[in-house]
Amino acid sequence: MWWWNFNHDGPAFESFGIDQLMVWLCLALACFSIILFQKYLRRSPLASQTIKWLIVFIFLLGQLSLQLFYITNGIWDPRFSLPLKVSDLAWIAVVIMLITGSRFWTAFAFYAGTSSALLTIVFPDIERYGFPHFRFLHFFITHALIVVGVAYQVVVRRVFISFRSLFAVWGALNIAAALVFLVNLYFGGNYMYLMEKPASPSPYDFFGPWPYYLLTLQAIALAAFVCLYAAYRFILKKFLLF
Repeated sequence: MWWWNFNHDGPAFESFGIDQLMVWLCLALACFSIILFQKYLRRSPLASQTIKWLIVFIFLLGQLSLQLFYITNGIWDPRFSLPLKVSDLAWIAVVIMLITGSRFWTAFAFYAGTSSALLTIVFPDIERYGFPHFRFLHFFITHALIVVGVAYQVVVRRVFISFRSLFAVWGALNIAAALVFLVNLYFGGNYMYLMEKPASPSPYDFFGPWPYYLLTLQAIALAAFVCLYAAYRFILKKFLLF
């Protein structure tokens, strides 16, 4: 069962290899399919509800299985095992968004979730785990599903996202980061990469040393949010026709 072991002799992850490219392809096809079949999904409550609850179930199952992975491998540690990464906040936001239909949580999942998920899918921090290791599958499925969940909410359920909500999400993310920073201090963790940069190569390497890269991230986050909103408005105009 090398695919479940923390230390294993199976294949390691290869950046921009065929496995990662297949993840990108599957994600693109999933989002394109949602846009293509949006009218059918809107007319079919059964299909729409099935997708909604399937996404929720996969997220909850994914978190449960990840905790089991940590426990059964004897490595559970509050320094890295708590769901306090940006991607964790994102999938939690997606679950709340799908269940409640909240516009704020939709905006949070869209701006904070989509931007972080796409960045992480391109620059994943899992060099030790190649396909089909559990960590590879869990990592890419959960991150890709954040994007798919947002696409479903915006395209099928037609929850509108305003430009003004961008600043509310940015503020909420900073408040969450301040609280997570305290958790990092208490446990000695590095949630949200607030204490140091990722070990693997990433755009963080160009943002300067700690703590200056945290300030750079503020501006980059706002820029990424604006670009996402511009893409959202373009897709809205071309395909969704609110």
